[in-house]
Amino acid sequence: MSFSQSTINTVAVVPADAELDVSWTSTAPAGSVYQVYVDRRLNWAGRAQRCRVPIPAAAEGRNVWVEVGTVASNEATIDFSAQLNSPGQSGDFAQLSWLGGTYLDSLGKNDVAGFQIFSSPAAGQPVSWVAPIDTVSAYPGGWISDGFGLGGFGQGGFGRAATTYEWTSGPLASGVWQFAVAPFDHAGNLQTTAAAIGVAINRAPRPPAATAQGDRLTYSYSGPSSRQVTLNWSASPS
Repeated sequence: MSFSQSTINTVAVVPADAELDVSWTSTAPAGSVYQVYVDRRLNWAGRAQRCRVPIPAAAEGRNVWVEVGTVASNEATIDFSAQLNSPGQSGDFAQLSWLGGTYLDSLGKNDVAGFQIFSSPAAGQPVSWVAPIDTVSAYPGGWISDGFGLGGFGQGGFGRAATTYEWTSGPLASGVWQFAVAPFDHAGNLQTTAAAIGVAINRAPRPPAATAQGDRLTYSYSGPSSRQVTLNWSASPS
């Protein structure tokens, strides 16, 4: 299964003395195993949807990068940091951000239930509308966060505010992937006029497989006569 953020809806990070209080919402089944990475280091794993982790050393004056995702039940202690992206770097994840709100409902009944995300089945192909790859709920917690006097003024049109939503994919192969985000109402009616957007994925080479001892780089020594050291490693699988 490996590390996946596809079921994570929201992540909240609050400083608490020398720790970070991290909580999240997820569409994963009850009892799923989660991992929390802080600055690309595995800090916590468990079945709860809240934890406290130490604030990294020398974190004062800069942003701390926190990522939450699910893993298989037998992968809780496996370090998947090699899959993660650093802020501002390209990688094998697509990150979408969009505005959504009550202005999307033509009847004005605040009936926007959420957003369905559609994707191309493979790099270089158009969006497939057969089935969504994920769903993002509107207004987490049931609070209508836009409308007159709420949210960012005018982002959804004249006098109509909007809320910002974000979504991150799982690992993708290199190439240009097409995505579309379509709102739907509580009756399940889907807006099928959503425009597609292309995301270029430039997947970094994967590290070679580690030995049974966890090493990726080994050496051999010829002995005291020639005193030569030879380094050995496996080629990257990608």
